[in-house]
Amino acid sequence: MENTEQPIIKKKKKAAHHGHHGGAWKVAYADFVTAMMAFFLVMWILGLSDATKKGVAQFFTEPGAFSFLQGKALPVAVDNIKPTTGQGKEDGKKSGGKDAYKLTDSMRKAIVVEKIQDSARIKSLEKSVKDQIQELAKKDQNLAKLISSLNVQITQEGLRIELVENEESVFFEVGSARLNKQAITLLQQLGAEVGKIPNFVEIEGHTDTRGYGKNTGYGNWELSADRANSARRVMESNGLWEGQVIGVKGYADRKLRTPENPFDISNRRVTILVRYKSDNEILPR
Repeated sequence: MENTEQPIIKKKKKAAHHGHHGGAWKVAYADFVTAMMAFFLVMWILGLSDATKKGVAQFFTEPGAFSFLQGKALPVAVDNIKPTTGQGKEDGKKSGGKDAYKLTDSMRKAIVVEKIQDSARIKSLEKSVKDQIQELAKKDQNLAKLISSLNVQITQEGLRIELVENEESVFFEVGSARLNKQAITLLQQLGAEVGKIPNFVEIEGHTDTRGYGKNTGYGNWELSADRANSARRVMESNGLWEGQVIGVKGYADRKLRTPENPFDISNRRVTILVRYKSDNEILPR
């Protein structure tokens, strides 16, 4: 008899190796890195002083009130801030009384971002002003003496540019608000530089304690204000944009630069303050 049984054939499929296309290990690695970052962050925080811990906590609570120049938390003035979107009170809830509103998260973020940019802008202006006056000093020896009396410094308020008089160089004619030729050249250059940025400017005039004269109706108050205005006119005609100057003040001898010697000539000065933007200026109206 013929064997009619059919042979049994088993087919084995080889498993395809696609391990090199898998991405599971990437997820695991990302989780590991994140965990390590969190661990080191916790360890860092545990090692901080109590004062620093409070500062870090306050930054995340009120980031808009954080000063990137000082590294300290500062109060944020939110008076008269009104909601600007169609969401009304939900976008800027009243905190009670008058028109004061609490800052929303979007407002805080806008303030933080703009303050970082503002700090960089003021720092850049300081460098450009110093570079420009150095170039002027190389071209004119008489102007170089005047520039040596110039004080450029970043303060809590902004960039302060002081035109301080000394025995060898003065910016104004004696007892007058009339600028000399070198002072006009210097102020023209300052106006061109300061006018490039969107920050507001205040100009102050100061005198020493020496009396201006009796029974003339014109004294140190008038002289200090007139000198500040003279500086304003030159700068506005040479670069400042319309409305950039928001204040012109004459302080006479009430804010002496050298209080231990009220009659010292260094008390005679004009100060140009390029202000940091305030929170109300940053937020949209």
